[in-house]
Amino acid sequence: MPQRVQSVTKVEQVAQANMFGVCGRMTAQPGRRDEVVDLIREGVRAWGDASGLIAYSVIATLEEPDTILLTEVWTDKAAHDTMTGTEPSRTVTQKIVALLTEPPTGSFGDVLFARGISAR
Repeated sequence: MPQRVQSVTKVEQVAQANMFGVCGRMTAQPGRRDEVVDLIREGVRAWGDASGLIAYSVIATLEEPDTILLTEVWTDKAAHDTMTGTEPSRTVTQKIVALLTEPPTGSFGDVLFARGISAR
């Protein structure tokens, strides 16, 4: 039993100072969700391993199959602003927006707690 508690403790990480988070929501045009997800993957790959992006998730909602939720955890806001301001990122974003039913929405903030991830 103590071994299990120890492994859970290792996985759990308290967010480090300045970690920055993004939560987004977008709705693809009917039947175009997979195209949007492929473009999101392309954009994340373009940022590369040294981008400051710690974690990124893309979630398809069960209630609305064309709706996509995103979560991002960055080392800090500066890393986010630098990467999302690059030409490849802007190009991918324009392609994504063209496939949506309306502009994406989102919120930004400080990461207070994260489990299962750690800053690189």
